[in-house]
Amino acid sequence: MKCSPQSASGSDTSNMRDITELPHELFLIVISHLSPRTCVRCRSVSRRWHHAFTDEANCLLLLRWNFPRCREMRLAALLSSPAPQKSADNLPPNLKAELVRFAQVRRVWSSTFAHVARRYHHLNRATARVVEKLDMAPSQNNLFSFWGVAPWNRYLRLHEKTASFHYPDPSWWYSQEDGVLVYPATRPEGDSPPLETTGHIYHIVDLSTKLEFPVPFDVRQKHIRRVRLAQGVLVFEWAEVLPYHQLNDREVVHRHYVSIFDVLRHPSTTTTHCTWSITFRSEFKLHFLGLPLNRSDRFFSAHTATHYAVYFWQPNRSLYQDDPIEQLAVWDISSPSPYRPSEDPKGRKRPSVERTPSLPTGLWSGKSSSTATTRSPPQADVSNDAASSSDMEQPRRRLSASQTTTAPGPFVIRRIAWSQLDFYGLRQRATPQLRNLSLDGKNLYFIEEEHRWADGQHSSLSPPRAHLVRSTGIPIIPFDDQDNSSQGQGHVVQGPVFLDSCGADGDVNMNFCRRVAPASSVSVWPPPSIGGLNAVRGRGLIEQLRPREKKEETSEWGGIAKHLAPCWRHEDFPYLTVSEMVDGEAGVRVSAMHCFMLETLSVHVRPRLTVGGEGLDEGKGKVDREEIVRRTRVKEFGVMRGDAGEEVNMWGELLAKGHISGDERWVVGEDEQGLITVLRF
Repeated sequence: MKCSPQSASGSDTSNMRDITELPHELFLIVISHLSPRTCVRCRSVSRRWHHAFTDEANCLLLLRWNFPRCREMRLAALLSSPAPQKSADNLPPNLKAELVRFAQVRRVWSSTFAHVARRYHHLNRATARVVEKLDMAPSQNNLFSFWGVAPWNRYLRLHEKTASFHYPDPSWWYSQEDGVLVYPATRPEGDSPPLETTGHIYHIVDLSTKLEFPVPFDVRQKHIRRVRLAQGVLVFEWAEVLPYHQLNDREVVHRHYVSIFDVLRHPSTTTTHCTWSITFRSEFKLHFLGLPLNRSDRFFSAHTATHYAVYFWQPNRSLYQDDPIEQLAVWDISSPSPYRPSEDPKGRKRPSVERTPSLPTGLWSGKSSSTATTRSPPQADVSNDAASSSDMEQPRRRLSASQTTTAPGPFVIRRIAWSQLDFYGLRQRATPQLRNLSLDGKNLYFIEEEHRWADGQHSSLSPPRAHLVRSTGIPIIPFDDQDNSSQGQGHVVQGPVFLDSCGADGDVNMNFCRRVAPASSVSVWPPPSIGGLNAVRGRGLIEQLRPREKKEETSEWGGIAKHLAPCWRHEDFPYLTVSEMVDGEAGVRVSAMHCFMLETLSVHVRPRLTVGGEGLDEGKGKVDREEIVRRTRVKEFGVMRGDAGEEVNMWGELLAKGHISGDERWVVGEDEQGLITVLRF
């Protein structure tokens, strides 16, 4: 007797013609072995297949199986959490607005799966689906002037070959947290008035919708020194065109200011896209004496939604001192203020409020609290100095330490002079190694870098054996952002110094990074701070940080964690990583590396097995770095074809300024013609 085939559910399968007639459980098992590209192409086979492969439940399962870390699935996971409102309260405001809009729009998972599958298909092949160009306003003209801060005079030299080690700052910036690009546009958007009338050259571009919004910042009669956008806060560092002080026979000083704007996303009830608002928050003076516009005086800065930090390095113009002038200042920029010191150079219209200083006054001059003497508030010295000599010669009014009078809005919470920088081991002197600053909710980080082949005026006299990067963290913010400011008033920040270095360290095998990154770690927002670490300095501190609890783990792949030295700079010696785009939550990285005259642009897509610890059993022990690199897909960008069929170098299309950014959806860079290039996947 012949038995007919039976499915697990008892259905007869003897007369089935294709997989769409299989029981649902068996059908899911079959399609789970198909690639996402194949699942999308199966929709064109027949009507039955189209119905089966566009089923909403099936497409949602395919998304979970193949792309659990994509942006759409992360938003859906937040909405489906047991307490979505509580989860959304800890998100940045722009991401929260995107989540609200995501919940309002009915999601068609069949089209979402096709869209995400196409994106990751191009990512895995390292090919751009669409290449877009954005024209930027030319600098050094009558309307717009971008005078960037000069980089260090260091470059790489080996025998007769040379390569760049530092690159100038771009006149644009992309914020991964907000998904928007700020750049100097060449023409107004829509029916906006001409740029010559308003001076609002800078525009915000939402790359997901391609909508542009002008920034209410007049660039006329200004030299833009640097522009940064992060955590919904846009910062312009600029200088006046006309000097106000003669420094010496050959140099003049220009007043420098910092203008801050809030860039916020708003869900729209009338359109299918979100709208953006750019509003002025505050403005303050960057340096109390001003800075010359030259290639010698430099400053580095970083900011969050509530704080701004800047480090100054100036050559000493004294006949009796050779060491450069170095200082560090940190502002609290959380309080808005309509007052603009650039419109009131003498400070006569500055409003006054009563505020208790966050630090004892003696710490501003490097003294201990026990020997501190009462002095005028630091805001009067740094942010709003008196411009006239008569005002400076007047005796300062002595105020009590518990109640001072300063201008509302931004105010200085910490200033570090030479002696303290020397104490922390951060004084750069004549051979600076500083690469950039980084800032989180509690700490300030100095990222330093040195290379064996570094040459130039600022190169070290005792270079390392190969390549060395170092991150030094200082607890500097007196209170948490979630706490009331009154809780931090009068609180002295006295914490340990965190030091993390990464390099060969004399290893004969040139093992540059001995870290063991947990494959199951997933980056979180915001990144955890390290203010509670013990005061330990020297090599091997990173080993003392482990084991960490699982809830405190962050993704260290690609140098995502701010407090770790960016070991990706030398992960493929002798290649040097010039810049990289890391979308830690999606597990996507695009890196640009060069070795003198050889440049490679590659994309790294982290395997999905590392998502949430799936596929890597923690009980099997730690996975070494070589195993993680072996499991990572690495593809080099192919040659792009131009309109006439000619070959286009991707390095020249993105790395003219040595900087790329973006996320899993696109990569943004600048080409050799001064145009912004957007590679969409």
